[in-house]
Amino acid sequence: MNKLDFGKELIKIRKARGLTQAEVAEKCNVTTRTIQRIESGAVKPRSSTIKIISEFLGVNFFETSDQNSKLKSHTFLWRLKDLFNFKTNPMKKISILSTSILIIALISINIFSIEAQSNEPAKEQKTVLKDEDKENNFSKDFDYFKTENDYVLFIKGNKRGLMTKDGKVIVPCEYHEIVVQGNYVFTVKDNKRGLMNLEGEVIVPCKYDLFEIQGNYIITFNNNNQGLMNIDGKTIIPCVYNRFSIEGNLVLVSKSNKYGLMNLDGKIIVPCEFTHLEMGGNYIATFKNNKQGLMNLDGETIIPCEFHKYEIENNFVLVTKYNKHGLMNLDGKVIIPCEYESIKIEGVYAITSKQGKKERIRI
Repeated sequence: MNKLDFGKELIKIRKARGLTQAEVAEKCNVTTRTIQRIESGAVKPRSSTIKIISEFLGVNFFETSDQNSKLKSHTFLWRLKDLFNFKTNPMKKISILSTSILIIALISINIFSIEAQSNEPAKEQKTVLKDEDKENNFSKDFDYFKTENDYVLFIKGNKRGLMTKDGKVIVPCEYHEIVVQGNYVFTVKDNKRGLMNLEGEVIVPCKYDLFEIQGNYIITFNNNNQGLMNIDGKTIIPCVYNRFSIEGNLVLVSKSNKYGLMNLDGKIIVPCEFTHLEMGGNYIATFKNNKQGLMNLDGETIIPCEFHKYEIENNFVLVTKYNKHGLMNLDGKVIIPCEYESIKIEGVYAITSKQGKKERIRI
């Protein structure tokens, strides 16, 4: 007897005896939850549990199960035997048998047909792409293709290429990935990225970890370094710097925690040797070894990077070194040597102080 049949029989007998689930559980030394789950068919009781319940209720559930199984077996065999007895309802039985035989025959034919097709030698695949009045058969040249706008992306093995619909190769079949975007073809080869135009000309060689197009410039990344190209692929800044930022027409670069300056033609203005650079107006403040200096935008030194402090006032530069003060002009010429305790500009004069004595110097 299956678990569902046993549960149903238990419900009928329990209710016929006027017993609750709790009473049956108590007498059979099981929990009420167990009786509930057995009656709902949620669990299949063990033979020992069925035996205890049988003894309490005075019903042999095992015998009932055997009788039901024999009855079901007897019913099936009797119906099968009666189907071939044509003394009763012969036309109906003949119709049933004929339909069954026909269904079996159709299934057998279908299976045989499928097996026969699978054993046939595969026909050579022919891939044809039509372009106006032409038909190009690419099946012998590559494994797969798909069209992208006016171009054909083709694959052979694990390599990809690009051609026109008339078969002219634009990108040779040597890249692991190709993506067409606008007027550009983005390529990947051995996990390195590059860029080509739709004429097949290389803009960015396929040797960078990453690159970004920003306006008329291309920022390149490789081995944690950065570089800069123009949109035609000309190198402005070699990809050897840790970082850079474009400031107007100039590019601030850094390498090994040192800073320098280049222009957008790739010319070095300030060598990459300073710990810090600040750009303001037409000047560049330089910092190195806790000293300060000043350059113009052409990279010419106005004040050597050897002073502790400087301050631009009018057309002059007040400089400080070891608590001594001096004065220079914006051409880098020394006007007052750096040996005074204080200097103050008043019109065309500089008021200096040294060892308690003041002096008025025309500048």
